[in-house]
Order: sequence, then structure tokens, then C-alpha cells
Amino acid sequence: MSTESRILLSNITDESADSTFSYGSKMPGAGYNRRSNGLHTVMYSFDEFIGTVKMQGTLEQYPGEADWFDIASTEVGGDSSVITSASYSRNFTGNFLWIRAAYNLQNGTITEIRYNL
Repeated sequence: MSTESRILLSNITDESADSTFSYGSKMPGAGYNRRSNGLHTVMYSFDEFIGTVKMQGTLEQYPGEADWFDIASTEVGGDSSVITSASYSRNFTGNFLWIRAAYNLQNGTITEIRYNL
């Protein structure tokens, strides 16, 4: 059962010039909070979105850029011809100390990325 809801990103409209990803701030994951089941749920909301969004995690207490990795099955988007105004949710499990959102915005708005743990 989820007990906390946190906003990772809100109203992002800065478009990327190429395939470079930008990153949200790190937020505590299940491992940081010592939640033994490691279950997270993330919800992405978009308005006329073209781009890619995914979650990243780390097991390091003080992570550097090389310590982050993509979390499987959390990616949304990736097809530059699709314009999406919708919400999507993904579940993932892991005792990550920290999580963050990674995004490449080509058009539109990332209205919100929220996660529960």
C-alpha cells in the first residue's frame, strides 16, 4: 500500500534541442525509507507531448552522474510522430535509495510526474 505521494516534475515546457536527456531532482526511494517491498508507482501526465520520459534509480547514498541507471518498464514516449495528451502509470519494484525522472521533451508539456511509494 502506498503511503506517500511526491511530485517529481511539474509544468515542464523547456524543449530539448536534440536527443539529450534532462533530469529532475533526486527524491528518496523505497530503500531510503526502508520500505521492504520496494514497490513504487509513477504517473506521467502530458499535454500535446512529443518526447521520452523514464525513471532512473541509484543504490548509492551520494550518487554521481555515473551512478544512475534506467529503471526497466518505466519509459513512455519515444515515437517523435505521436502527440499525446493523456496520463500513464507504471509500477516498478526496487530498493532504490534515490529515484529521479529523466526526460527528453521535443514538444508540448510534461504536466506532472508524481510517484507513490
